[in-house]
Amino acid sequence: MNLNVPAIYKETVLQLTPIYGGPEANSITNILFEDLLHIDRIKRLTNTNMQISETQKEILNVAISRLLKNEPIQHIVGYTHFFGRSFQVNQHTLVPRPETEELVNLIIGENKTGKPTILDIGTGTGCIAISLELEIHGSNVTGVDLSEEALQTAKMNAKALGAHANFIQMDILNNAPQLRFDIIVSNPPYIPMSDKKEMHPNVLKYDPGSALFVPDDDPLIFYHRIAELGKISLNKGGKVYLEIHENFGEEIKNLLRENGYENIQVLKDLNGKNRMVSARLG
Repeated sequence: MNLNVPAIYKETVLQLTPIYGGPEANSITNILFEDLLHIDRIKRLTNTNMQISETQKEILNVAISRLLKNEPIQHIVGYTHFFGRSFQVNQHTLVPRPETEELVNLIIGENKTGKPTILDIGTGTGCIAISLELEIHGSNVTGVDLSEEALQTAKMNAKALGAHANFIQMDILNNAPQLRFDIIVSNPPYIPMSDKKEMHPNVLKYDPGSALFVPDDDPLIFYHRIAELGKISLNKGGKVYLEIHENFGEEIKNLLRENGYENIQVLKDLNGKNRMVSARLG
């Protein structure tokens, strides 16, 4: 059995390329070697004679077989990196995306002082709630989610990262929090069902559909509800920060305006797509 690291790395990239394409296959393989096999990238690149054990090779083979079935790399290694921290992920939670990091960064940049109270709707892994609580000194953060399994994951992540965010099970479409907040943030379901055909199988098979999809005839259902909740649950001058579908920026801007929000901004992500909205309750 060939246990030479550079050779196995190259072989792994070749195996994954037909499904993921060359750049993504290389990125995934790097994660496998660093996060699953714990082989440092610098040592791998500088030691062409490095060998792995037969046990490591077996672990890698199992991971490759799962990847060839479109299972997300984050599920295979058991966690993902978000805002400089490791978050546990599983089939009950969305894998946090880079654009959500941009949303978190926006909130931190605009709310560094004042010890805000924050509500995170659809918290999932807790990545938004936990990151905000750890980055904004003195903040008090509550995350809500319909899924009890997702909340258990969020609680485990909070404990592992030393965060004190609160997590509550709630059907936000039919219930409202009893507390009041300075900020409401949400990355709600926003993908119309008709967009399913354009999505990668690793998302369709392994991300929870309830956290992704909305009816074609009511794609802004969660934004309407969040706008209503803001009028109930936000303190005077409170803010909302929302991750959005790139095609619905103007519609969300209009519905917020109709509900009495001001200073509404539709913001682009690093790829130039409309992916965030911020507003203040008038």
